[in-house]
Amino acid sequence: MAGIGFELRRILKKRTYFSLLQAYSFAGLVSSGPWLLSIFGILLLGFLAVDENAHNSVVIEFQVSVTYLIMSSLILTGPVQLLFTRYIADLLFAQEKRKVISIIMLMLAGVCTLGSIVAWALAYWFFSKTTILYQFLMGTGFVELCGVWILTIMGTSLKDYKALVTWYLIAYSIIVFSGIYLGTIWDLYGYLLAFDIGQGVLLASLGAMVIRQFPGILHYPDSVLKGGKIFWSLTLVGLFFNAAVWVDKLLFWFTPDTSGLVIGPLRASPIYDVPIFLSYLLIVPGLAIFLFRLETDFVESYNAYNQVIIEGGSYAELIVAKQGMINATRTGLWDIAKIQGLTVIFAIAFTPQILHILGYPISYARIFQFDVIGVSLQLLFMSILNVYFYMDLRRRSIFLTFIFFSGNTAFTWLSLQGGPFFYGMGFMFSLFITDIVGLFLLKKDLQDIDFITFIKTQ
Repeated sequence: MAGIGFELRRILKKRTYFSLLQAYSFAGLVSSGPWLLSIFGILLLGFLAVDENAHNSVVIEFQVSVTYLIMSSLILTGPVQLLFTRYIADLLFAQEKRKVISIIMLMLAGVCTLGSIVAWALAYWFFSKTTILYQFLMGTGFVELCGVWILTIMGTSLKDYKALVTWYLIAYSIIVFSGIYLGTIWDLYGYLLAFDIGQGVLLASLGAMVIRQFPGILHYPDSVLKGGKIFWSLTLVGLFFNAAVWVDKLLFWFTPDTSGLVIGPLRASPIYDVPIFLSYLLIVPGLAIFLFRLETDFVESYNAYNQVIIEGGSYAELIVAKQGMINATRTGLWDIAKIQGLTVIFAIAFTPQILHILGYPISYARIFQFDVIGVSLQLLFMSILNVYFYMDLRRRSIFLTFIFFSGNTAFTWLSLQGGPFFYGMGFMFSLFITDIVGLFLLKKDLQDIDFITFIKTQ
């Protein structure tokens, strides 16, 4: 993400209110653009399909199928994303840019091969009662998404952010327009085929972007990985975090009282899926603040602290730089809390109106309010986690993501046992505990950063 920080600082050099607004808008576009385009693309296709007199059940089957594809591909590739992006970052720091393309190709080949195996196994064991065509289209989409996540992570390290968002816009436009046409011919299969075509275009275009940015000669994997350090502990961080984000949805999907069967083994829980989906849309302002503060104020103070160490500065200079880093972290987290707190207050105050405008029943109100608080706490947790990534305290990251995963599992299960009044409270409460623990540990670790830097090892 360092390239984004450079661009934000370049914009802020103008020192005008317009440049500040431009920087926040840019941060929002980079942090939320591809995600929002994906969501609205799938929603728009469903809306237009229903408007074209398509069966509502077919649209629901398509949207549920895509949701499962996104979930499973994120969980599968989550560990690999952190592992290899850290390795590539070290290669770039060591001025070995020409090796990067080999690592990317190795990542793609690995995740696509593993994705193909997983897709075949899932189709064989769980989708035997669905048609072969449905299994093929789902498997193709799954493998493509695995590759897209890898290249999207790499794409965020490039400076051509407009191209990244533009290709997402093109890909999901293809999905929407081709889906309208193909869906009228083949129903569910047409929608899934359109989704696969769009993801294929996105995969190819992102691949071309990355290859253009990192030219080089392909090497055998052993020659590329030789001598480099692979931080295997990052696989646990990626696994726990992605599993934690989805475990509450899975519990609601596969609890008979809160869900229904949609297609094959896939289930959905409208009573929970709709509120949590709406809640995630409301963290866009907080995401912009999160990226802006992390990649400007905190990074500058963190670099200043390390520069004092590298240049052999005095102890007094080290203390000043350390306090600057602590202040930047505190200010950044407080700004995120303020902006997202206002969003939470607004959402809770106008819950009935929001649900009415969107056409959802008022019965979703309590779950929606719990989920809005929960996703806001998740944003705070992501901020804490990213500070730990910069500090390279991987054990802390593992510990906190495990708390999130185990807490979300346990509390969501308890909320399901408690009844409808408690739905959504498990997700919120697990993140509240995780944030409290994370803030306590982060405060302690920032105070002890001198000891951690010079004495303690991972």
